Amino acid sequence: MQYYDFCGVYTNRDAIIEKTKLGRFMQWWQSFIEQMRYTDNPPLESIAFAYAITGDDRLGHKAITLFRSVMPNYIPLGGAKEYYPELDADLSTASACKTLAYTYSFLYPILESSDKKLLFDELRERGGGIIYKETLLGAWWGNSPNSNWNSHLHSGLGLAGLVLMEYDENEAKKWIEVAKKTMIAMLDLAGEEGAGIEGPGYWGFCYRSVQEMVEALKNTSKDNLYFHRFWDRCVDYPLYMMRPDRSGFMNFSDTGDRGLGPSHFYYAVASAKKNGLAQWFGNIIQEQGSPSIWDLLYYDPNVEATPPDNLPTDKFFKSVHISSLRSGWDKDATFFILKGGSNSWSHCHLDLNSFFIDAYGERLVVDPGADQYSLHYFTSVEPALSTSWHNTITVDGADQRQPPRYRMSFDLEEGGDAYCSLSDFASNDDIAMVKGDATTAYGDYFDRFYRDITYLKPNCFVIHDNIRLKEVRTQRHIQWLLHSGFPFVEDKGIIWIQGDKCKLAINTVLPKNHDYKFLNPRVLMKDKTGKGINCLRYIVRNNLIPGMQYYR
Repeated sequence: MQYYDFCGVYTNRDAIIEKTKLGRFMQWWQSFIEQMRYTDNPPLESIAFAYAITGDDRLGHKAITLFRSVMPNYIPLGGAKEYYPELDADLSTASACKTLAYTYSFLYPILESSDKKLLFDELRERGGGIIYKETLLGAWWGNSPNSNWNSHLHSGLGLAGLVLMEYDENEAKKWIEVAKKTMIAMLDLAGEEGAGIEGPGYWGFCYRSVQEMVEALKNTSKDNLYFHRFWDRCVDYPLYMMRPDRSGFMNFSDTGDRGLGPSHFYYAVASAKKNGLAQWFGNIIQEQGSPSIWDLLYYDPNVEATPPDNLPTDKFFKSVHISSLRSGWDKDATFFILKGGSNSWSHCHLDLNSFFIDAYGERLVVDPGADQYSLHYFTSVEPALSTSWHNTITVDGADQRQPPRYRMSFDLEEGGDAYCSLSDFASNDDIAMVKGDATTAYGDYFDRFYRDITYLKPNCFVIHDNIRLKEVRTQRHIQWLLHSGFPFVEDKGIIWIQGDKCKLAINTVLPKNHDYKFLNPRVLMKDKTGKGINCLRYIVRNNLIPGMQYYR
């Protein structure tokens, strides 16, 4: 059995060449080949792919020359020592393993034995060998089946193992088996709903890495993990997290505020499962950008795109405790997310029971999203992670509880008492309802924090917060917070969020005795414009509320 063609490039070369003639690829492909010919230092795997498809000896010679110039010591080690001083392998280690593996696959017919020896040594000494060793020694990512680190490092290990099969079959099989076991564990964990705890942005990176290994196993063995139930429903999570205008995902946690991830992931799913919804999603992403070699490789023109028009507009992901509500699938639809989950999950913010609203293509109630990553960002509570920067409640300005992060199951209680469970979801054509219980995240202050959402379609949301403070002989300051990139405007006792195409009225019903204030904008450290996000604060003190009870 051959192991080198794990992408199926040589097996499917004629079909790939035919795809370069399609309108969606023709112009890009011509430009791509020109770039590969005339750019001094093109990406290694890209020029190797160009050779594999064209058979152009000049491209092959250029690719081999580039390969030899970067070897040995191409694979970086220790890039995350600041975060994990005990480990040498990190995300860049895995990325380099994959690049070398793909280069090997694409250039295989013209690689000399000395080139292969360089590659095998590099993978054993700096790549897969290091990842395998640190997995066995108990690296945190070695058993974290909801983490993008786990999938990325182990897919790098698995692809490196497929390369090593030509040189050291016994060692290679060990690498492949560990990688395969990891991929199955990740698919099993997320199989019921296809969702992930790290937010929709990292979800795409995470499961693209899984898909890389699944594709390679399919092309080199009898193992076809595309039969796993995960792939039948994996498009649901990104679909229901997608903003109506299709510009990106709702950017809670560390999700970026633009982009929908790699189109080729969805094309791969569409091709493997004949999934029209995945094809449609890939097309939506592709319309906003340029194709890549992976789009060309995975795109199947025989799969008909199926839009989500006939799917329910509301969905509750019980595995990750997130509810998505919308008025329709058009770009002007009203869109609402209620976020539950656990504050022990990786890439989380302290934002349980927070909500977000888009309407008519405008982001009316927003989340700050991720800020500049640093050691402090992951080991302390930077402003962008704090509860006061999110659309939820604070007591005396304090944050929600936060246990140590990186708990990696869907069990809310595993990481400690700092979670929000969603329940009581119901939906029809006229109304949708869901309830969040974030009591444990405020266990030092509240005996109860329920947030009930009633969505009166298409554009009215009733938010009922049912809170009971713990008995204490002091005054408490309860802040109800709302954030928007648009200005807040007060008019005749009603506060509005004034967008360019629409506006959102904020009507308070209870309690009657409250103060409000427009706070200074929240400005992310990475925001060079200094514009920031506007904040509205309602404040109630418990000495105004008989029986220590507070309802909004």
